[in-house]
Amino acid sequence: MAMTTMVMTTSARSRCGCGAVKAKDATRCRACDRKASDARYAEAEAVVTTGTCPACGQALRRNLALTGWWQCSGFGAEGFRAPGASPCSFQTFTRR
Repeated sequence: MAMTTMVMTTSARSRCGCGAVKAKDATRCRACDRKASDARYAEAEAVVTTGTCPACGQALRRNLALTGWWQCSGFGAEGFRAPGASPCSFQTFTRR
């Protein structure tokens, strides 16, 4: 009976743009992902602070179904929109 030898090969680890190791199916490392997430939340907070939709200029209102969910007053079907609001699809999430 012939003996076979198993050769273990190690694949190169996936690296993020910053050089850190990232998960196999991730687009970036955890630290870079956190920075990007913080930037998105900061942008959303700035929009909510103005109180107006950046897409159409109508008022923003909070959707109480989920914490931090903000929508344009023109978001949704006609029965759910603010009276007289034109249709708009803007919505965003904040941490608060």
